[in-house]
Amino acid sequence: MHRMSLCVVGKVLSNKKVNREAFMRVIRRIWQVDDGLDIESVTANMFTFHFRDEDDMSRVISGSPWSFDDALIALERPSGKGTVESLGFNWADFWVQIHQVPLLCMSNDIRWFLGGMIGDVMNVDGGAAGDCVGKFMRVRVSIDIKKSLKRWLRVDVLGDGSETVMVLRYERLPNHCFKCGMVNHVTNECANKEPLPVVNGVEKPPFGLWLRAAGTFRKTHHRQRTETFFHSAQPRNN
Repeated sequence: MHRMSLCVVGKVLSNKKVNREAFMRVIRRIWQVDDGLDIESVTANMFTFHFRDEDDMSRVISGSPWSFDDALIALERPSGKGTVESLGFNWADFWVQIHQVPLLCMSNDIRWFLGGMIGDVMNVDGGAAGDCVGKFMRVRVSIDIKKSLKRWLRVDVLGDGSETVMVLRYERLPNHCFKCGMVNHVTNECANKEPLPVVNGVEKPPFGLWLRAAGTFRKTHHRQRTETFFHSAQPRNN
């Protein structure tokens, strides 16, 4: 039980078989685990990571998403009597930037609601002053990677029927499918055979590199969650 409590299982979400030796070498270098890390290969793209220190494990998990060869490494903590084969690898944690947010919404409260429209909110960045006054909001959310990435949020800010569209950018986003927006395969592996939309005579994929946020960002601290009341538009395709 103690060994399991310090174990994380990871899967490289790629249809290509990864080079196991190269993967282990790269992971050890980028994670820089102080007190030791044992890596075991389970299958072609699945690995178990056995930590010796809980702080090292927590730091690695909180530093996700990680990638190898620009493919997402989905991490999962095993528990109970489940087997490695039963793990779904269906969730990944991202810092997401919310752009084009009205000044009315730049508050400590509303960021939790907006983050909840993207996924399960784990943390928020309110900036040095505690409020989200700036170019964008940042929220850390756990995202269901069985679904397409959300590209924007449509919100009825004042409840008057007028929608505001807020654009999303994902920090450290690896390769993803430009057709369907999934992060578990790339465009040329997509099973969706529907033709791409054509704009001005040119095919234009619904998703793309523009979903990636640029630059590096400060380390943030967790703040107390507060409730807010807000009107959301009817669900639409994102």
